[in-house]
Amino acid sequence: MVPPGYRRLFIALPVPTDTGKRLTPYCTSDSEIRWIAAANRHLTLAFLGHSTEEQTHRAMEVVNQLEAVSFEIQLVSLQRFPDDRGRNIVALPLVSESLMELQQQLSASLTAQGFTLKERTFRPHITLGKINRERWSTVSLDPVITMTVETVTLFQSEFIENGIIYHPLASQTLI
Repeated sequence: MVPPGYRRLFIALPVPTDTGKRLTPYCTSDSEIRWIAAANRHLTLAFLGHSTEEQTHRAMEVVNQLEAVSFEIQLVSLQRFPDDRGRNIVALPLVSESLMELQQQLSASLTAQGFTLKERTFRPHITLGKINRERWSTVSLDPVITMTVETVTLFQSEFIENGIIYHPLASQTLI
């Protein structure tokens, strides 16, 4: 539950429509998985959590001042996350120097604006669904799916009766 006067915020890379279309066939193959709507798919760069109006404006400034070049990442498999017993089914990319640099730049800017980020290793992934059962095997994406990273967006999460809606608050197009 989000306290009154706060917003639940995160900064992410939205999944482009063409990438989403290439992922969709993998997201219909198992009726025991609660698949996330294609419109909600993203790769989180920083989770800010419950934020005040002032913090929201500072996060918007950080996103609007980002300077980075667009790049591509390769999605190579669907796996359980964060480990082989996790409830999330995610698309995992190959490690990308450009992605890691973007995330580090964003983290440094947020820290300079007074945000306290969790001290954990950044593990890029796109959550596709939730699973409750024990058995599920990794799926290799063949061919790999190339995702062009062109936009960084600050989102607000809104919990509704049937799930979550993500509202974009600020976006920056990469050069």
